[in-house]
Amino acid sequence: MAKKKVKSQNELMDNIIVGLDVGTTKICVLVSRINSDGNVEILGIGKAPSHGLHRGIVVNPHKTIDSIKVAVEEAELNSGLTINSASIGIAGHHIRCIQTGGVVGINNSDRIIEEDDVRRLIDQAKLMKLPSDTKIIDVIPQEYIIDGKDGIYDVPVGMFGVKMEAKVNIITGLVSSIDDLSKCVMSAGLEIDDIVLEPIASSYSVLDETEKKVGVAMIDIGGGTTDIAVFKKGVLKYTAGIGIAGSLVTNDIVEALGISETEAERIKREFGCASVNEILNDEYITVESIKGKAPKRTRKSILSRIIQARMQDIFELAAIEIKNSQIQNELHAGVVVTGGGSLVKGTRELASEILGMEVNLGIPTGVSGGLIKEVESPIFATGVGLILHRIKTIDEIKRISKDRPKQKRKAINPKTIFEKIKAWFDEL
Repeated sequence: MAKKKVKSQNELMDNIIVGLDVGTTKICVLVSRINSDGNVEILGIGKAPSHGLHRGIVVNPHKTIDSIKVAVEEAELNSGLTINSASIGIAGHHIRCIQTGGVVGINNSDRIIEEDDVRRLIDQAKLMKLPSDTKIIDVIPQEYIIDGKDGIYDVPVGMFGVKMEAKVNIITGLVSSIDDLSKCVMSAGLEIDDIVLEPIASSYSVLDETEKKVGVAMIDIGGGTTDIAVFKKGVLKYTAGIGIAGSLVTNDIVEALGISETEAERIKREFGCASVNEILNDEYITVESIKGKAPKRTRKSILSRIIQARMQDIFELAAIEIKNSQIQNELHAGVVVTGGGSLVKGTRELASEILGMEVNLGIPTGVSGGLIKEVESPIFATGVGLILHRIKTIDEIKRISKDRPKQKRKAINPKTIFEKIKAWFDEL
């Protein structure tokens, strides 16, 4: 009888993808595996309180590194695997979305557009003057135009043409913020597979292609920042970050009631409501005082008014950003709210009232095995999305390698973001 071949550790790790969500209030590590059927299984979860960040930006590297290590160790223990690398998300109110374009000529003898032509076009679109403290995070094509024919939204490889144009969105961020986060991750002992804009990552797990096609706005309420992403015709049209989120709601409760942050977070989760109108029974609740003082009593309606005031600020600012996208009247799928801050009761109702659109709660999907139930929460929207985004990136690299004619094929080295970051450092 032939011996069953046992896969080596390296072969097993080839199918392992890790998402690392470094948030202002929590660090979340998700370990996944692509099984033989191509489905995604969640093997392990690691969570830890986040210290050293303010509104998505690293302000104390040592505390941030320690927080990442704690979450990674828990994920390793949970999954039984050693984590060497991960895809990480970047967010914050320093993120900008710039609309620009590019044009190139097709110099192939047969005038058939190839991958290299598209790559030249994107590189040409990136040739824009940026402030010295700003870096390009991503380039998102909006539309291709071939010899004056517009309305082309898929990559036009294989089409005939003499001139190819593109309208693109350039996503930028502060060099210091990107580098500080990257250094913390690497100092925690991890290599970086990819750096992804968090709203894009979250969209992979909570939005489907139909919503992105007909038009939808996603509001991801985290601990330190709220990220807005607007999609239409299947692509990201606009993104922005707001420096108001869940932690400020908690801080308001602390200040108003004179209680600890831990207690404020507890009553927000258990009794809080983002809309006073949604309270059916305005009963008293008991809260623990600080320094051993006698417990306090307050009404649900009082707690709700504190929460509603700040949540109202979030959605009013989100409404301004959605309007800035200039397609707010074309969002036929309405709005999807996600992230830990969306878990407060009454959030959907308040958002719908302020935004004047249908609002749904974004629950992560796209995984089919392992710890599915454990990640079915808006808290894990970015973590699951980072995994799904990485899978798509790997599939795209494989597709390009396979489809390229052998005589024109060049060695494709899926250059890691780790190497890109090193190049950034060399430029500084």
